[in-house]
Amino acid sequence: MSKIRNVAVLTACLLSASAAHAQLGGLGGMLGAKSAGSNTDISADISTFVTQSNALRELTSRSVIAINAAFLSAGESEARRAAFDAANALTNVNEKQAKLNELYESNAAELERRVKSGEAKEQMGKLDAAKKKQIGDALMNFGIGSLQAVVLTKTGQSLLQKAGANPMNVTKMMPVKDALPVLGRVVSDAGGFMVGVGKLAKGANIEVPAVKADSKPVEVSFS
Repeated sequence: MSKIRNVAVLTACLLSASAAHAQLGGLGGMLGAKSAGSNTDISADISTFVTQSNALRELTSRSVIAINAAFLSAGESEARRAAFDAANALTNVNEKQAKLNELYESNAAELERRVKSGEAKEQMGKLDAAKKKQIGDALMNFGIGSLQAVVLTKTGQSLLQKAGANPMNVTKMMPVKDALPVLGRVVSDAGGFMVGVGKLAKGANIEVPAVKADSKPVEVSFS
């Protein structure tokens, strides 16, 4: 199954089939994305790619943490929010992304366990309105991020191909190479356990805003 098809499995829970083609085209600009042009300096393209990838990691990390936190006590949820805020406030870009990656991995693993064990299904229908909205909004944001990850993966691969023609670009491409596995993980999760989360949300009558071509991420509040 291709990466785009994997993501489509998740977004099928979030959007109408008639708009799917438009969304794949339009979502490229949601986080300010643009494809690398052949007439632009590759350094500028790399900088744009890294900025977009970092923004995507922030969006998807917050989304997964917010969904997971909906099943926790108020104190535990507040601790997750505080950990995310602390990571997001780091001024060193490498440290910030490493910490966000760590939080994403740990919360994704915990959320996947909840889905597979049946715990999420048992609890989701019992959540209050605020927690259900939290899950719905976070799912929409993750849907936006997962489609953007497909676009950015293609952009990154294109940059690698362009850089290969010039040995001087090898060191410049390290941030791109580092970002591609992270993007791949988002795409993989979108076609994996997050499909289960989307189906459980639908079964619990949780309203998940539709992902449209002009959709923008929404602020997801949790504490």
